[in-house]
Amino acid sequence: MSEKQVEQAFSLGIKDAQDAINKGEMQSFNELMHYHALKKSGDQRMLKHSYGTFVEALKKGEFEPYNAREDPYMAKYFVTK
Repeated sequence: MSEKQVEQAFSLGIKDAQDAINKGEMQSFNELMHYHALKKSGDQRMLKHSYGTFVEALKKGEFEPYNAREDPYMAKYFVTK
């Protein structure tokens, strides 16, 4: 990544964090997990999305439903009996 790309990514992260904070309790934890799971997995669809645009696209049905328990990246954080 170039220095400019790193700065843009950092700025986008700050904006996304502030947007999530501003939403307060109305923020959906599942949406947040879904967003970060797709980002972490390198899903190419996420290249054009900030958190805010992802939530809008999710509400429009542009992304599949998400279940953290079935996600290999997240399942390890759940206690199983």
